[in-house]
Amino acid sequence: MCGRFSLKNKNEFKKKYGVDITPNYNISPTSPVQVFTDKVSLLRWSYSPKWAKKSMNLHNARSETLFEKPSFSDIKRCVFIIDGWYEWKRENIKKIPYYHHLNNNLFNIAGIYNDIGCAIITRSAIGKAKTIHHRQPVLLTDDETQAWLNGGNLFDSKLSERVEIYKVSSYVNSPRNNGSKCIERIN
Repeated sequence: MCGRFSLKNKNEFKKKYGVDITPNYNISPTSPVQVFTDKVSLLRWSYSPKWAKKSMNLHNARSETLFEKPSFSDIKRCVFIIDGWYEWKRENIKKIPYYHHLNNNLFNIAGIYNDIGCAIITRSAIGKAKTIHHRQPVLLTDDETQAWLNGGNLFDSKLSERVEIYKVSSYVNSPRNNGSKCIERIN
């Protein structure tokens, strides 16, 4: 799944969206996140259907069941703007964090939202990402982003084949830790 991501490329974000951001190397669920609908907005990364009496705090939604589950019957579409995400690989009894990125450039991942919050759409992992975890976010090119926002179901972008991955330290395990140390490559 996708439980953490980064949005650190302040200059590229300002150039593309005209908005100043504070770089964040360790964005975790329930945080305010930058998403794009028809404009850039801040939403809470925690989705719950409007009818739920108690918050469900979903931060991911599976693409395979997105249009079947009642929890997602009244969704709107968005894209999360990120420049990398973390996944943890189980190695014996340890979980080792890995950073996934596209040459540290901004890219979009499919998302859903309502008045309560938002969630990332995930799919079965492919390519290198599959060696770390069985799920990954649905990545979107700029052209695919507009198609997703207009109602297209694009769950198999070729952008996933360009993902670069490397191991990082357990420093990223704590959501309180935020800085370039989160993405430092280790051997």
